[in-house]
Amino acid sequence: MKKFFSMMGDFSIISSLRVKTPERAIEDIQNSEAQGAVGFLLHAELLGQRYRNVDAIRKILRSTQKPVMILNYRTDGADDDERLNQLKLEAILAGAAAADVPMYTYDGDPKKSLAGCAKSFAERQPAEVSMDEKAIERQKALIGKMHAIGGEVLMSAHVGTMLSAEQAYDLAEEMERRGADIAKIIVHANSLDDVAELYRSVRLLKRNLKIPFLYQTSGVYGKLVRPTAWIFGSKYILCHNRYTELSNKEKPLIRDMALIKNKLWSENFEI
Repeated sequence: MKKFFSMMGDFSIISSLRVKTPERAIEDIQNSEAQGAVGFLLHAELLGQRYRNVDAIRKILRSTQKPVMILNYRTDGADDDERLNQLKLEAILAGAAAADVPMYTYDGDPKKSLAGCAKSFAERQPAEVSMDEKAIERQKALIGKMHAIGGEVLMSAHVGTMLSAEQAYDLAEEMERRGADIAKIIVHANSLDDVAELYRSVRLLKRNLKIPFLYQTSGVYGKLVRPTAWIFGSKYILCHNRYTELSNKEKPLIRDMALIKNKLWSENFEI
């Protein structure tokens, strides 16, 4: 397994490809590379239905020498995790460097699994987190398959609530326990006090977690945290090369991140 994503350096700009066609993905890849992106996230679930197949994804992968991670999130209750994950496996075989495995995978009602859970994060009732043992075993098996064919695995949870630093660490450690190479946690900060706790969380994870991680917030404070969390130790910066109707506008533009780094960063900082 080539560790393209987990071995990246700090301040790794990753371009998020949220497009409907392979042609738009390739255009975004070319523009993103010119602006400094070192890798890509491809949202397969946003591609037009006719392009949600390995042939279309292979065409996108062949347009760049930089690593691409495949995402294929549920878009409605009818989505079948086996089908979604099969496309991720096919994409890795076609050349994708990594895949995103949500922490809810194989659990249709993950919040139910938190009842009686002793983990500290369970009291916050986070979304997208399954503690169902059968689902966890299937997740581990899926991660094992992805590793066996050469892919890295990012495990993700968009929890929809705020976590304390200790709860965040427990959650990231659980991702590591399941076999993830990278942890991704998106909380929801509601105040500047929450933002301060988020930065404390990043420092705790940086000091203690054995795998690299991405830790961010959604909501009104996303535009503040997403361009700055890397200073405290969150390894990756998810960006767009331009904004479209499919963009997450909390994510900064690549060109703006270069300016932010030049203004804020000092080589004397110790991450």
